[in-house]
Amino acid sequence: MIRLSIVIPSNRDGLTACARILQACSWTGPRAEVIVRDNSGSAAKAQFLSGIERENCRLIVVAPCGAHENWREAFNEARGDFVYVLSDDDLCFDRALASLPGVIESIAADPSIIGVAASTLIETSQGSQGFAYPNIDADDPLVRLSGYLSSQGPNVLLFSPVRRATMKWAFEDVYGKPFAFSFDDQISSLLYLLSGKFARMKRLMYVYDFGNWEATSTAQRIDMNFYKSSALDPAINKLHWFLCGFEGATLIRNMAMQPNYSPAQRQALADLWFSTMFNRFRQQPRDDFGSPLAGEAEKLCGRWREAAGRLSFGDMLADVCHFLALSSQENALKYFAFWSTILGLRQAPAA
Repeated sequence: MIRLSIVIPSNRDGLTACARILQACSWTGPRAEVIVRDNSGSAAKAQFLSGIERENCRLIVVAPCGAHENWREAFNEARGDFVYVLSDDDLCFDRALASLPGVIESIAADPSIIGVAASTLIETSQGSQGFAYPNIDADDPLVRLSGYLSSQGPNVLLFSPVRRATMKWAFEDVYGKPFAFSFDDQISSLLYLLSGKFARMKRLMYVYDFGNWEATSTAQRIDMNFYKSSALDPAINKLHWFLCGFEGATLIRNMAMQPNYSPAQRQALADLWFSTMFNRFRQQPRDDFGSPLAGEAEKLCGRWREAAGRLSFGDMLADVCHFLALSSQENALKYFAFWSTILGLRQAPAA
């Protein structure tokens, strides 16, 4: 029985990508499969992949397509109970991957466990250090979420094997949103932690290189690429962490999920999520990238800071939609249509 699917949506065609894919293929066995879906369009890479023969190793070459489509189609090929999605430049430790199917075998029958967490080696320009989240193996979802949010580092929880059904549910919810934001990885991790706890594996499993995310200036330029691809005015960057707080808390309070938490539990989880993101919104300076709407964005941010704790979710949605409408009525209506449905609102905010 396949317990683990290692899924690699691949686009790079350099030596590093080929080396990482070859390494991943060495991890297959009776209980583990590797699926590589390459959309690079490189004939040389296609030839390289055709020469790899290994048990439970599927190497799929397709025409160039978008990253979202490549991820989705590669994931749909997975047969394992748990799925570990990697990029073609990710680096993992062989001993951890060799032991992972056995760890999954030992926890597969426990539905309260939705993922496997291991320590991560984090690489920065200043050096390397090991990292592990506290309390994400707790039974209490509030304790799990608090442990996750207490970390000030990168979101490495996303680089963990997760139950295929849980990952599919989270993926469909996140990619159903009207716009893709760079904080969507944190929304995904939130949904995982709401679904259940992570089992611990006492090994280093993954290497995370901060790269361009290490400096605030370059990180916000990456954020900017998300806004640009969604045709959003760059001044929305100033709203970044407020939007993360609003979207995550709205999902916690209103979406259907298992376990089906009580209203009091949902409120406590939503309060924790929103207050954490609101503190980031208040404390982290955000660039407007020279947008003509910079003044309007700053005015809105100032009002939100002053009204902390006194805004309803309907008010927040109306504010966001009004700001979006300054550059695109279509985008404002799209955002309202999605989030008002989740909130149960019936009327669009006045223009």
